[in-house]
Amino acid sequence: MRFALALSAVFAIGTLSAGGLSYLFLSREMTARLSADVRSGAESLARIAATGDRTDLREQILAQVRSSRDGASLFAFVDAGSGQALGSLHVAEPFEGARRLLVGQDIPESDVTGTESAEAYLAYGIRTDLGWVIAARDEAWVAESGEILIQTTAWSLVLATLLSIGLAVVIARKNERRIDGMDRVLDEVGEGRLDRRIGDTGNDDLAALAVRVDRMLDRLEAGVASIRQVSTDVAHDLRAPLARLRMRLEPQALSADVPTETRHEIGSALIDIDAISATFDAILRLARLQSGTVARRDEAVDLAALAASVHEILQASAEDRGHTLDLDLPMMPIKVEGDEDMLSQALTNLVANAIGHCPPPTHVRIRAGLRDARPFLEVSDNGPGIPEADRARVLERFVRLDASRSVSGTGLGLSLVAAIAALHGAELVLEDNGPGLRVSMVFHSIAPEASVLTKS
Repeated sequence: MRFALALSAVFAIGTLSAGGLSYLFLSREMTARLSADVRSGAESLARIAATGDRTDLREQILAQVRSSRDGASLFAFVDAGSGQALGSLHVAEPFEGARRLLVGQDIPESDVTGTESAEAYLAYGIRTDLGWVIAARDEAWVAESGEILIQTTAWSLVLATLLSIGLAVVIARKNERRIDGMDRVLDEVGEGRLDRRIGDTGNDDLAALAVRVDRMLDRLEAGVASIRQVSTDVAHDLRAPLARLRMRLEPQALSADVPTETRHEIGSALIDIDAISATFDAILRLARLQSGTVARRDEAVDLAALAASVHEILQASAEDRGHTLDLDLPMMPIKVEGDEDMLSQALTNLVANAIGHCPPPTHVRIRAGLRDARPFLEVSDNGPGIPEADRARVLERFVRLDASRSVSGTGLGLSLVAAIAALHGAELVLEDNGPGLRVSMVFHSIAPEASVLTKS
């Protein structure tokens, strides 16, 4: 918008400069033409005087005076012998050549009673044998023509400026909307929606840039999809060998013929195998969710009942770790459309993250309810929390803020929650709990049959 207005300002300055130059050149041209007309009139009288016929010269001057009663043109003849003046122009002293005469100073105001706008006259005098002949014309029409040019230029400038500003604003707003669209797409891609494209159908530089960005996003999506596919294939191909390996090691861990120390090592290996298998299972579940191959059951899910069920299952585990797990539920059912198993898995992951990553004793709370008429599930704690700069990053695969990887986990728990939220059209919000972390899954609307129940 600023660039468009700057162009309009440059256009206005250019138009104003052109109008000023036109006024200057036109004024000079009209003054030169006026001077030529005055000189031509004086020379015409001088030619009559050159014949030596005073009577003819006087009649010609009187005829010129009668034909110019508006005072725009003045004529005079000053007799060389008697010094008497004849005509409509009276000057103190006759002169030769061009001269500018001011009304009231060089010309009596009584000589120009026929006109109200004359302030100065351009005169030309010629000395002849009979005397001086002088012709003069007022400069009012030059000034009037200049004023007309100034007014025309001013109106043209105003109209052209308004038109240019209006056109510039329209173009700027259109391009601004297109750029805002690009920004939204890039923001969404940055949040993980790699399928988003700009899709600009114009034929200008912005459209060409949008096409190049879309091509880049195509390559980015293909690259990320390839990496995901590789991780999925590896997880899938290694599940069966790990299961077979566990089946072979488990009898040895339980056999009395195996030394105690060896059985302990085999038991540790079985725990590591279970952790690896859990990671691979999480990778496969996340891949299926993000690829859209998992069919979501559409049923009315009571968030309050779901939260109560998860609380009952995980309360003992939280107490074993030295934590407190509380439950905060509304007085009425809050139902949304979705898959109960998936939502239960998402809430379980959130509670398990809080229990597993917070040092005891930590207060963990499960909440369900309405926020701005939108249903939500929430898990909060008073632990160390997550820095604001890392809250978007922890939703990515395998991201763990514990750089030493000393805390158990796969780094896929929040990724699974984010995928389940996206599948249900819900918004996953990570906020500061002061202290601690508050994670909310906010749904767009209540299930239709639940709204009637809520009102009742």
